[in-house]
Amino acid sequence: MAARKRVAIVGAGLSGLVAIKSCLEEDLEPVCFEQYDNFGGLWYFTEEYREGQGARAFDNLTTNVSKEMFCFSDFPYPSDFPPFLTCSLVHQYTQMYIEKFGLRKHIHLNTRVVQIRKSRDYNVTGRWEVETEESEKSQTEIFDFVMICSGFYKKPRLPDIEGMDTFKGTIEHSLKFKNALKYQDMNVLVVGNSNSSGDLAAEAARYARQVYYSVGEGMWMIPACAENGTPYDLLLVTRCNASSGAKFSKATADICNRRFDHVLNGLAPSNPSKSRIMVNDKVQYNIVSGRIRVVETLTRIGPHEAEFEDGTILKNVDAILFATGYELSVDFLQEPLIGEKGKLSLYKMMFPLWQHNTLALVGCVDSDGSFTPLADLQARIAARVFAGSHKLPPMEAMTEEAEKRNSYLLQRYGRYKYLMPNVVYRDELAAELGVAPSWWDLIKAGPRLAYQYYYGPNLPYFLRLWGPHQWSGARDAINNAAIHGHYAKQMRQVKRPDLGYSSCMPGLILVSTVVILLAAMYSYML
Repeated sequence: MAARKRVAIVGAGLSGLVAIKSCLEEDLEPVCFEQYDNFGGLWYFTEEYREGQGARAFDNLTTNVSKEMFCFSDFPYPSDFPPFLTCSLVHQYTQMYIEKFGLRKHIHLNTRVVQIRKSRDYNVTGRWEVETEESEKSQTEIFDFVMICSGFYKKPRLPDIEGMDTFKGTIEHSLKFKNALKYQDMNVLVVGNSNSSGDLAAEAARYARQVYYSVGEGMWMIPACAENGTPYDLLLVTRCNASSGAKFSKATADICNRRFDHVLNGLAPSNPSKSRIMVNDKVQYNIVSGRIRVVETLTRIGPHEAEFEDGTILKNVDAILFATGYELSVDFLQEPLIGEKGKLSLYKMMFPLWQHNTLALVGCVDSDGSFTPLADLQARIAARVFAGSHKLPPMEAMTEEAEKRNSYLLQRYGRYKYLMPNVVYRDELAAELGVAPSWWDLIKAGPRLAYQYYYGPNLPYFLRLWGPHQWSGARDAINNAAIHGHYAKQMRQVKRPDLGYSSCMPGLILVSTVVILLAAMYSYML
């Protein structure tokens, strides 16, 4: 009996965990290296920043994606978990996932990957040498395959602003932010238009004398819960909306402006079709209460001042907090992966265009939506490619796909900014994996599920209805999402009031509809 092929997995965050499980599904032998003493990556909260960890969890970190959209494709969150999750609840979920699928024995904690390089026989076998360090002892092993699941984003990006080196106050990047206690009674400038910038601005507003928020090109700031308390993504993030950029932009703008006029409050994007979406309720409250004031793009910094694109100058600025993203970095990979100006040549943002498809990136990509099901798809594809169950296209076709994506992103953003449209990209991956349904699949599934697939929320569970490694609980999970995905269970139970006329309203609506239809038919016959 042939020995199982071995896969080195770097990192035991969400991406690493689903990578382990996907390898087990394909009868591969996963060996996961985690540099710290626990799993969960970002979602493992620590009081102190750990060098090399990338972005950290701050004190009040909460998901900006609802639990039904943030889970793995065959493992829903418990029904008694609230729709939006604290850091500790996400970490609890990872523990449950590890226990359910028996992943713990495949994880080597406190083991840092020092270097990954081609083996001596790489040209023939495609294998890799992986050098690790545990308790100051180094070890090098040969692996058939590698999955990098530790992310790209560990090196903070700071904008090149005139006079930054002259500033006398404090400068901090979101990378190491824990809480805003240090900004007590200060005038704080927050720079950025990502989700993290909004979180940090709201946190700073709890303590600061005044927060100024430089939002650059602006964004749509969407409330976590929209109609009737339903999480925004269960209403907005659908294939129907994603099928048209204009349709998605309009749906987003409608939800955002119903609650908060983005033009009057200075947040509206200068180009709505290319705008970022931020999920945040606290920033809006702090704007209307005056704790946060929105300012233009930052252009110059002085010892105690900041100047903006419209010529406005703020005096007595005590601190600047940058939430301006990260530079791409994979410091342990010997082979050059990142080209000039941050260009990546990857098929499906996963496979480098090298001689052998024996190394894959999982979860090393940003998107405008939920991360977990995206990493889930990538891990499943990589595992099937490694196992020989799925064959990638010829090199020429993969190169063409990678160049086409790079050209699109360069045109859209003016630089190689790898921010994927979540629904569209996930459907690309689903088609590659063979879990995207055909029209015939949808017909056989029945009208209700077919309607949900296109017009309902883009739930991860759809990815287990068809193709390899189906999950028998997927259909129930889809149906249950509408029941237990909207509300956090409360201790006080309240009965809905009897308004007297509610019971007869459906009947009246039905009768009215029938009368209107009959009248229309009669008019047509005349």
